[in-house]
Amino acid sequence: MPDGVIFPVSAAMLKQAAKYDASLEAFSRPLLGLVEYTLDDQGRMTVHNDPGVWYRYPDMTVQVESLFTFVEQTIETELVEELAFLANYDDTKRSVQAIVDMPDRDIDLLIRFCLQNNGKLSQRKRESHFQLLTNDEIDRLERAVAEGYKQPDSGLGG
Repeated sequence: MPDGVIFPVSAAMLKQAAKYDASLEAFSRPLLGLVEYTLDDQGRMTVHNDPGVWYRYPDMTVQVESLFTFVEQTIETELVEELAFLANYDDTKRSVQAIVDMPDRDIDLLIRFCLQNNGKLSQRKRESHFQLLTNDEIDRLERAVAEGYKQPDSGLGG
């Protein structure tokens, strides 16, 4: 992977938090019965035996298998969705520019606001950011965003 590229495996982990937690507990839970420790009033731990032997050469098979599953999901789902979103964004941006000439920053806001509000620009956002646009322009811009992010089975995507 090229330098500076972020591989968003954490998104897959967050979507499957229970599986992620289970993979961590597969390592830590068995150790709870082996490590002799006490906690003081402030929650500080004191370990009374030498647990180093269990940490020197741990069997991380479960964690590696889980990580592989998360990486696979990232490649097959997260990256595909992100690329589709970016492609839709580029097409939508061109459609918006064909309707109204505005700075990229405003186009970004318009698209984001519409996507956050089920395809519509809220009255509050319109008044605070797009007061110079006519009703007709707003209607056409909302349609452009809706068309750009149309999903066959669920309306808006992103």
